[in-house]
Amino acid sequence: MKTITATAKANDATPSTPIQLKNREVLDRLNDQIARRAYEMFEQGGGADGEHLQHWLQAEAETVKRVPEISESSSWYTVRVPLQNFAAENISVAVESSRAIVQTDKVPVAGGRESSNSGSFEKPLFLVAYWPSQVDPATASAYVKDETLTLTVKRSTQAAE
Repeated sequence: MKTITATAKANDATPSTPIQLKNREVLDRLNDQIARRAYEMFEQGGGADGEHLQHWLQAEAETVKRVPEISESSSWYTVRVPLQNFAAENISVAVESSRAIVQTDKVPVAGGRESSNSGSFEKPLFLVAYWPSQVDPATASAYVKDETLTLTVKRSTQAAE
């Protein structure tokens, strides 16, 4: 597990909070969530064999939301994702050479209020950003500031060859 550190600018009133890169953990959680949903579809379909790929793809489409915009500046890509009402410690990021996955532990109820009722949260939220070209995951930096996750990563030097 690599800890990403980021510092706020001296004139910024709100400090940034670093996010940890947890590649294996995020990928395992994503696969578990998709597998559970695909199995639910299998059971709802009466347990009929032969549709496992369709169930998996549909479960993946329901589970993972695509990040709408990736900015590019020089040799860096940046993703900014608004995540209102999420504490930074409930956000994890996995960065691979072709994509990044942002995972929040739980989606808060309307208004961001927690309830003692366990039904007050929905499933974890997974967002994916597919890089326009290969990146170097070792250069990734992620932080939350003003309820926005900012993730930056440098294009791989091999991608330019």
